[in-house]
Amino acid sequence: MARLCALPVLSDDSGRAGRFRLLGWVGIGCIIGALAGAAGCLSRSTSAAKLLTKPASSFEFRILGDAQASSWAYRHQAHAYLDGARAGTVELSCDEELPIGTNISCVGRVEALAADSWGRSSYVGGEVASVRVVSVVEQSREQTPVDAARDRVLAAIDPAQGDDRALLAGIVCGRTTELNASLASDTFAQTGTSHLIAVSGSHLALVVALVEASVKSIGLKRLLRFALLTTVMGVYVLFTGGDASAVRSFIMVACSMLAGLGDRRSHGLSALAVSVLVLVVADAGIVFDLGFQLSAASVLFIQVFGGYVTFRLRRLHMPRMLAEALALTLCAQWATLPITVPVFGTCSLIAPVANVVLGPVMSALLIAGLVAALACLLAPWLSVAFIPAFALARVSIFCASAFAAVPHASISMVLGIGGATFLYGLAAAVYIGWMRIRGTHFACALGACALIAFGQHVRWRYLAPPEVIILDVGQADSILIRDGSSAVLVDAGVDDEVATALARNNVRHLDAVVITHWDSDHCGGLDAVFDTVGVERIVVAEGAAANAPQSVTSLDLPRVESVLAGDSINVGRFCCRVVWPRSDVDGFDNEDSIALDVAYEDAGVSMDVLLTGDTEVDEERAYAYAVGEVDVLKLGHHGSAESVDAEVLEMFDPLLAVASAGEGNRYGHPAEACIELLAEHGTQTVCTKDVGDVRVSPVEGGISVSYGRTA
Repeated sequence: MARLCALPVLSDDSGRAGRFRLLGWVGIGCIIGALAGAAGCLSRSTSAAKLLTKPASSFEFRILGDAQASSWAYRHQAHAYLDGARAGTVELSCDEELPIGTNISCVGRVEALAADSWGRSSYVGGEVASVRVVSVVEQSREQTPVDAARDRVLAAIDPAQGDDRALLAGIVCGRTTELNASLASDTFAQTGTSHLIAVSGSHLALVVALVEASVKSIGLKRLLRFALLTTVMGVYVLFTGGDASAVRSFIMVACSMLAGLGDRRSHGLSALAVSVLVLVVADAGIVFDLGFQLSAASVLFIQVFGGYVTFRLRRLHMPRMLAEALALTLCAQWATLPITVPVFGTCSLIAPVANVVLGPVMSALLIAGLVAALACLLAPWLSVAFIPAFALARVSIFCASAFAAVPHASISMVLGIGGATFLYGLAAAVYIGWMRIRGTHFACALGACALIAFGQHVRWRYLAPPEVIILDVGQADSILIRDGSSAVLVDAGVDDEVATALARNNVRHLDAVVITHWDSDHCGGLDAVFDTVGVERIVVAEGAAANAPQSVTSLDLPRVESVLAGDSINVGRFCCRVVWPRSDVDGFDNEDSIALDVAYEDAGVSMDVLLTGDTEVDEERAYAYAVGEVDVLKLGHHGSAESVDAEVLEMFDPLLAVASAGEGNRYGHPAEACIELLAEHGTQTVCTKDVGDVRVSPVEGGISVSYGRTA
């Protein structure tokens, strides 16, 4: 064990020569990467020019991988061919799922990729245009023997029939279409165990072990054995769809086996470097692929720190097998947190334990599934061999669900450049000084981290300053009111952006969520809120509870309360007075929205914020006299042209008006007419799409306003 933690002792000359060799290889790698990147950009540009100047009917499209199901269509990656020559790769959307290897001619629309995160992600993934299929003119399929075998196994598994079958299809065949649409996928994500499903080095290691066990008695020579194992691994990678992480794993395992064939010691870091270099040369855009980043980073940290962390855990008298398993998951999480948290906004605290428990179960599931798949290929009636695999899949889902149900198993979290720098800087410090690190150093570091975390928890859970924050959640509404230990959220956005917004504002608990009305851009993110923080109750307008949409009633809701004009909700020293509606409503229309007059008063410091929901001029005139002048006006209906008029502005006379709207929204919110009217009145106007979160706080003599980012 000490050998794992010791750095080699080198003379000055040998050390200097080693550093020069390292710099030389790094330089060569950078040059190769730059050339590959330039070639990739030129290729994409040329392909886009070909595709965007001709109609979809000019091309033949060949489907490359499994479809991704969305609410309105199936998305596929496809090669486009023009006169028999490949013109480029496209994102192809179709009302029906098309199997791998399908060739189609179609009528449709060829469009440039959207200028958003999805479009950029598609572009770096190799796609240069999107094709929306209107109708398929001609369809055929060219099946390779591997494709045919995969189809037979998937038909026996039938992944559409349940989460257990969908999980088995994912882990054995690499098909996650059905799994991604299931609740089980969210469960594995919450417990940080999704990587156990993706085809990786552990999959290939088990495949190799099964093949070696099968041919052990034959006594093959090393060269033949190497050829057999690499062939089987390559076929399995193709069988599972040829994902980048699977190809990276194949190259790494093959490099290790090749080193053994040449009587050289295998070197994990060298194998990782070679595999990354090969993939970058093939397509430099892969460095932007999230799966590739996670795979490469986790393997790097496992190779560098796995032995050292195991050693430290063993010093705590932990059994070897448990220490090694825990070290793997800790190193992988350490490496990937700076990548996953900015993307998903969550951190799984239960992941180390969940991986230790689920790892062996999922390995057993893979083995059982592979054996059953082979039996099914030999004789279709042997599909009964999948029964043990189905049972193990149900056990896996049950365990993942149990871990996900643990309080605070996964927490919302914001990790900026500073946090990522700290984590990777810590890795560098440990690598440089690990021979000098003692147990007391670890104890002090862990104690300091725990103290900081506890202080942050106490500050934001019990000592939060009084403030109203109009959250930046895209083309939707969500406003946070908090003071001390009390916090209320008014509206829940449209999607999981609200969870990220709560995380970046250090919210861990909500006394209530007020849903002004049932438009999806006000209640669509409720499930994300429930997954992120504890919520004591839901507040809706009188009569609206009976008309809640199915997307809301299907959730595990806390108690529901109804309010009308005249009722109030206290949030610390804030009094949130309901000023609209004045009678029962069904909650579907903009005029049904709850409007809140949020007033703060303490020791001579005051602030008044009017939250209008989606109410517009007609409703505002009706309740304006009950409200009077305000400091801040949250514009109704995202700042539409009907949100205010001169008469209403005279009555409210706000210092600041805030619109909540998404960048590039098709409605043009906030409307120019609204902005011009506010400017004429002398009211400063800001929009969340320009400045991010808008934070207003009461201060002596007025209000304090700050923004999430510079406009």
